[in-house]
Amino acid sequence: MKLSIGKYIPRDSILHQLDPRAKLIGTLVSITSIMFVKELRDYIVPITFFIVLMLLSKIHPIIYLRSLKSMWFLIAFASIVQYFVSGLVGSLYIALRLSLIFLFASMLTYTTPPLLTASGIVDLLKYFRIKKETREDFGMMISISIRFIPVLLDETDRIVKAQTARGAKYTEKGFKNRLTAISSIIIPLLVSSLRKAEELSLALRARKYGIGPRTHYYELSWALSDTVYLIASLALLLLTLYVR
Repeated sequence: MKLSIGKYIPRDSILHQLDPRAKLIGTLVSITSIMFVKELRDYIVPITFFIVLMLLSKIHPIIYLRSLKSMWFLIAFASIVQYFVSGLVGSLYIALRLSLIFLFASMLTYTTPPLLTASGIVDLLKYFRIKKETREDFGMMISISIRFIPVLLDETDRIVKAQTARGAKYTEKGFKNRLTAISSIIIPLLVSSLRKAEELSLALRARKYGIGPRTHYYELSWALSDTVYLIASLALLLLTLYVR
């Protein structure tokens, strides 16, 4: 099982070298700019900005388009509903809005390692006057959650293959058959998750987590390029508001 969004793609690009705090804030500003677009023709502004960032990231455009694959049902459903409300123009409007939001979110995850993303979120929380101990615990939870996603996906894949080898059929129609098929996956996955969580808890205790202050292998540092990126994101927002 593979996720088309949320995956880090290593490249030697300017966008990859930016501070995760700058990319988090810049992505939020860019998505906010998209929400302020009023007319269909005005989408040319965020689309141009995204294309420039895409070229700077050195990631192939096909990879970005694949990130929309897992969201096609949501985009199609929203577009169809909007079509009956405001016609074809409204349908294209909502489709472009959702697509750009997913593309900017994908750019963040493609160019930022998950652990650095968690570190950036934790560091930004200090501006909300949240205690350091609470921020560190929250960051640990994010890091563990991110690390567990591929583990659980691989575990699910192994369970499906094991149950198929035992004779389970996941293509049969009917509510009862579907419920039986889902339970044959969910129950073993839940047991496996609880076992892994207990092992992780014992490992944290063995390393005396929570007894003393935490240290970090990677230290975040703000550079001039981060400031330029934030200024460009704010310029996008101001230009969108001006066009509006």
